[in-house]
Order: sequence, then C-alpha cells, then structure tokens
Amino acid sequence: MFNYTIPETCKHVKLDIGLSYNAPQSQNWLTHDDDQLMVFGFEPNPESIHFITSGNNRKQHESHGDCLEDRFIKEGRFVIQKCALSNVSSPETMKFYISNNDCGTSSLFSNNETSLGKIKDIINVPVFSLKMFFDGFPWDRFDYIDYIKIDAQGSDLNILKGAEHYLQERVAFVTAEGDGHHYIGSEECSNYNIIKYMESQNFIHINHHNTKDPTFINRKFEHLSKIYISQS
Repeated sequence: MFNYTIPETCKHVKLDIGLSYNAPQSQNWLTHDDDQLMVFGFEPNPESIHFITSGNNRKQHESHGDCLEDRFIKEGRFVIQKCALSNVSSPETMKFYISNNDCGTSSLFSNNETSLGKIKDIINVPVFSLKMFFDGFPWDRFDYIDYIKIDAQGSDLNILKGAEHYLQERVAFVTAEGDGHHYIGSEECSNYNIIKYMESQNFIHINHHNTKDPTFINRKFEHLSKIYISQS
C-alpha cells in the first residue's frame, strides 16, 4: 500500500501532502536539511507525478518555481505515495477532478469554475488516511514526524481528522490551508475550522515567519520549536 523505504542516513521525516507540478516545498526542505531528511510526498494527480519524476522536471517546469531536483529521488530521500488522503476508515476509490488551468488546483472536490476554471478530466484515484500510513510507519526509527504540510484543495481538514490519535502523539508541526470555499461540498474546510480542530488536538496556532497558511506546533513537542519548517 505504501512505500516506507528510508535511507539509513535520514534522522528526520516530513510529509508534503499535495505536491502540485514540482514539489517546491520538498525541494526547499531537502536542500536545507542536507542528507538528514526524508520526505514522503502524497499526490494522486498523474500529471503532477509525471512532471516531478520525468527527469526533465527542472528544465521544463522551472517557471512554476523551485523544482524538485532529480537527485533527491535517486538518493531515495524523496518518495511519492501515489494516492489521495482523506478521512476514510478503509481504502477507497474516489473521483478526482483535474483542473484545466492549473493541475495544482485539482481536487477530490469539483471546483467553482468561476474562480478556478474548468475541469478537463475526471479520473478515479486511490484514497487512504494518514492513520493508515502511520499504522505501518517505522516508529522504531523515528519518535515523531517533524512537519506535515497540507495543500490538498479542500481536503485539508479531512486529512487532519484522518490522522486520528497520531496527530497528537507523533506530529510536531502542521501547516494546512482552509480553501474549501473554492470547491463544491468542501465548505467545512476553512481556516476557522482548521484552527478550531487543531487546538482541540493539543496544538497551538502560531505565526511563523516561513509559512503563510495556518501553522501549528504540538504542545507535546514545544521543545522542538527550532525544527526548520517552510511553506509558501
């Protein structure tokens, strides 16, 4: 179901959920943390996966921002889980709406075409929860996850809820986006509701100079406040 291969040199793990064309956040983290960091990316869109793994990503798509360097994939420090995440109790298959204008705005929810443009294709994708991923994670090697960044186009709150007890027990930092108003049926995914939920899970809403969307630190891991996080 998931690929948990992690090089022995890696001492830290971050999750990048929603990679867009070029996984720019992962590129930033991996460059900053040298050979100590492992990043698991989650992306259901075949177009995005192709752009990131094609080997020509940097040359062809550098106009979209920092592109993930091929070396991080070859070194095994960046692994894509080719699926979507949500708050599901068992593996499911769901419709995924691919945007015509920007594949980075594709979603499990159909979008408001007046703000994000037309849908060019609808495909079926596998959907899991973070709990399912964490159930098989090698916790014998890692006591916690440094950082989870979510940019999943209306699914962010569902993804957080799908982590269940692992969110409180095993995650230090989280950034998530409340943009559900752009998507049909995802109105619950708002900044207000994300903040409310995260505070109920023992997280503190913080203003961080390296992030733009709602960001949180787990009270359990406040002593790890110097962990490098970034989201733009």
